[in-house]
Amino acid sequence: MAVAPAQAISEAEALKKLAVVPVFVLTDSKGVPLPIAKDKSLVLPLYLERAKAEAELAILQKANPSLLAKLVAIPLNDMTAKVKQLQVQLKDKSRPLVAPVISSSADRQQATLMLKQQGISDKKIQEGLAVPVFFTKPFMSLAGTQPANKATAPALPKLVFFMSYASLQAAIAKVPPAKRARLEPQVADLSAVLRQIIQSPQDRYVIFPTADYFQLVEKQRQLNQQRPDPKAQPQRPSPSPTPTSQPPGPAPALQAK
Repeated sequence: MAVAPAQAISEAEALKKLAVVPVFVLTDSKGVPLPIAKDKSLVLPLYLERAKAEAELAILQKANPSLLAKLVAIPLNDMTAKVKQLQVQLKDKSRPLVAPVISSSADRQQATLMLKQQGISDKKIQEGLAVPVFFTKPFMSLAGTQPANKATAPALPKLVFFMSYASLQAAIAKVPPAKRARLEPQVADLSAVLRQIIQSPQDRYVIFPTADYFQLVEKQRQLNQQRPDPKAQPQRPSPSPTPTSQPPGPAPALQAK
């Protein structure tokens, strides 16, 4: 009987790495997702790009002026769990709920171009590329953190995946020229990336936060600063609270291996 290869983390732990990838979901005024009836299914798009989601919201509101719809930003790992919950709760099983992750048109086009240059056919790209994820060969890395339960273990660098080509290029631009020349941009589907993360014998991979993630964290930080601390003493000013979700080190910390 074949022995399964050792895994550093579970599928659930791998999905948690998507917490820095917010998706924008169309909901009603109470925050309940609004799937769209299409053919024989209900489609709930999960937009990676805020601008694309806002454009779809405008179209929806124009077609249904009385509909009180809005956009809600939800971490992709949480939304993945929410979709599974909605699928179970769905009363009409004849119309399954599907929730495709919608990348930007620019990222889709760039990914297609890169794969074609590798000799991959249009048919295989169409069938195998749902959500493009970008990286470099060799990988760029972030400084590792010491495992909490393994104080003597070395802190291994984290190998980085990017959810947009623009983020990848911005990171490459900050690598010293001598090392930058060795970096070759690559692309794979998100499903393949997650398999790689799960099957790796060491927890070596991270997904770099999206631009929208940084914006949301900054917005939350500003809101927290404006909100008074109820526990503060009247005669003392409230300290500026820290956001609950802190992004990892900025792009300049990226290094070429």
